[in-house]
Amino acid sequence: MGFKDKLLGPSPPGNGLYKDKDALRTATKPESPPPSYNPEDLITPLTNLNLAQPTAQQPPSIDQCITHLKLLTALANLREDISTAESLFGLSDSLAEKLSDQDKQEVLPKIREKRWQVYVSRAVERFRVWWEKCLPSSGRMLQQQDLSTQGHFDLITQEGKVINWGPDRAPPLDVLMVLHSFMLNPRAFFEDCIRQGKMDVWATGLPWQLINTCIDNSSFDYVAIDEARSNFEQMTGLAWDNLHDPPAGLVPCPRGHPIYCPWTDAFVGDPKRPFEQGKGYADRSFTATCEQCNFTTNHEILKLQKFRRDLQALLKDDVPMPGTILSQDGKPDKALKSDLRRHEMFFPNRIIIAGLKTLLIEVTDNIQVGKSTVMDIRDAIDRAIRDPSLVRKANGTFSTTLLRKEKIAIRRMMSRYWDNWSPFALDLVGAVMRQGTFVEKMANIDWIHSPALASTMARLIKKYQTFFLIMAGNPNHVAVPTLDVDLAWHTHQLSPARYYSYSVAKTNVFIDHDDKIEETKLSDAFKWTSRMYQKLTGGEIYSECTCWYCEAIRESHTSTAGRLFSSSDRNAQTALNQLHDNPGVSGDPNKNAHISAHNAVKTDSAAASTAAAVKAAQLEASYQKACRRAKKRGRDPPVRDDYMFGYYAWGYPLYYPGLFYAPYMAPIAITGDMYPCNPSCMSATEGVAGNCCQGTCGAGVAAGGSCGGASGACAGGSAGGCGGGGCGGGGCGGGGGGCGGGGGGGCGGGGGN
Repeated sequence: MGFKDKLLGPSPPGNGLYKDKDALRTATKPESPPPSYNPEDLITPLTNLNLAQPTAQQPPSIDQCITHLKLLTALANLREDISTAESLFGLSDSLAEKLSDQDKQEVLPKIREKRWQVYVSRAVERFRVWWEKCLPSSGRMLQQQDLSTQGHFDLITQEGKVINWGPDRAPPLDVLMVLHSFMLNPRAFFEDCIRQGKMDVWATGLPWQLINTCIDNSSFDYVAIDEARSNFEQMTGLAWDNLHDPPAGLVPCPRGHPIYCPWTDAFVGDPKRPFEQGKGYADRSFTATCEQCNFTTNHEILKLQKFRRDLQALLKDDVPMPGTILSQDGKPDKALKSDLRRHEMFFPNRIIIAGLKTLLIEVTDNIQVGKSTVMDIRDAIDRAIRDPSLVRKANGTFSTTLLRKEKIAIRRMMSRYWDNWSPFALDLVGAVMRQGTFVEKMANIDWIHSPALASTMARLIKKYQTFFLIMAGNPNHVAVPTLDVDLAWHTHQLSPARYYSYSVAKTNVFIDHDDKIEETKLSDAFKWTSRMYQKLTGGEIYSECTCWYCEAIRESHTSTAGRLFSSSDRNAQTALNQLHDNPGVSGDPNKNAHISAHNAVKTDSAAASTAAAVKAAQLEASYQKACRRAKKRGRDPPVRDDYMFGYYAWGYPLYYPGLFYAPYMAPIAITGDMYPCNPSCMSATEGVAGNCCQGTCGAGVAAGGSCGGASGACAGGSAGGCGGGGCGGGGCGGGGGGCGGGGGGGCGGGGGN
């Protein structure tokens, strides 16, 4: 068997991925009962969509949300096709044959996950090439002098020109998938578009009309015209189909030689921590040796090479370091030339130029002998900010005390390197994997097949507008969306320039949607958001779901006195009674639009287990109250045991390794140990790998921070992770921490970037 055959396994039937994708999907799904309505009713809402852009001050349109659902359905189908493709990348189900029955049942879904993870890793590399070669560019990187040019940097949001994205410019679906996840990290995407001269892409957003044309309204297959395929292949040198690209990846040796390496060696290893010891490029323990100079590289070396390139760009071409160009509220903040010596967010650039460069050059010079790590960069910065003479020189003042925003700027810069060697502000593999949880939930709810699709979209857009009012009116709180609100929010973010204008007009802040939020804080913030939504709407139910978790959350923020004396609480009780009487509302947490937790992650803080236990006790008390109230009203109590210990993903039941599983928790369908950068965990312990210099701020920025907001928490790292050894298979749970008002995470409200 050749090298390519060993990696890819036997070629699947047909031309391309599968000749008959529908047959494959049908073979892996249980039969469904026949629909109770005419199939034409399902297609009608998808025809004749009006995808003209709304004005800058309007939310996304109904038809944009529908087109977004079409894209999510196509991505769900792609995920299923790849994950179930036997022997793809050498990952056969037979790898689990010799294991015990229990280990086999645990490893089989992880084999499917690994196929998809390798595919996504290849897609991210293909996206990088497409980004560089196919998308229009201003011709140069942003320079520090641009930050002080009158009428340039502060007006940069108006500079991009809308791309005429015709059918012949359609990218492959896997590349489009990466762009989709990238845009759903608004500040990171904005920063990269500014630094890399891609403001036309930012102004254009996702090409809704093109997407609608390419995705079939019945099968939801993504089909582009032949000209698009040939254009992509000619401009990138890549195959249109991800699976037709070479089986080996290409990484640069620090000594200038190309190193070809397999994407995975398909090594399962310990069934309790499968694929952790894999040596391929998409594996956690990647190593590759250069055939010309015998140098052995790994992911840590690649991170150092990235930092070295950015350092050289600053010193030679005046290109500011990543994470240093946007203000704390996420906006481009023009500074006069005299202010560049004191502007807080530019501080990392100043201290590097003032003298830190010597230490950093020395650290990155050691790449060639393989002795440095990103921790050494952190230690060099730590020494520099403790050097009074260097701080005075950098800022041109007599003060040696770092301002809070200067500390945040250091952390935000370092967040671009901890678990990320790509040229982008965040690890896009992790972003796609986390977004896959939302894709799966949209597929489970299946609005796309509802005859009431348009009215459902209208309702969730209205709900989204109320959600935005909550964020605007509560700048120091974190607001968490339900799944229906999140669909509208995501759709809005996929038109970045319009979303920016809308957000700034409503809140004076570019509200982020960071995709790493500590899970227990997410649940607390969801409880607060539910209460605020009920209060603002005069008693409407925020989470239109009757699962045990949502019932417990509602019970936790209402009281007997409130039901007696508060009109909103009384109205909420009436609405809740109607919700319980609705036969279309299920108690299954996988079928309703409750908390959106695709961005929930665990932390590696020492307080993790304590925080998890406290949250479990709080939910238990609220759940028991909900059960008593249900019995008092003659209803069955909300079912919990069927859902709290397991989760269904990758075609198999997965069982939670901790106390229980609840909808706010980090998705257990992501096995962090198999990834080079754990997508479901972030570091929250000061001074460790994956975090930053002691005393510079809380963990939120280094690890990803909060999801934006209208004031002062230090959110917006949009990168980071567990660093070092990661969180382990069962996750870490617990604490977090932020700087100032935002805590260690959230969605909306608390915490500017």
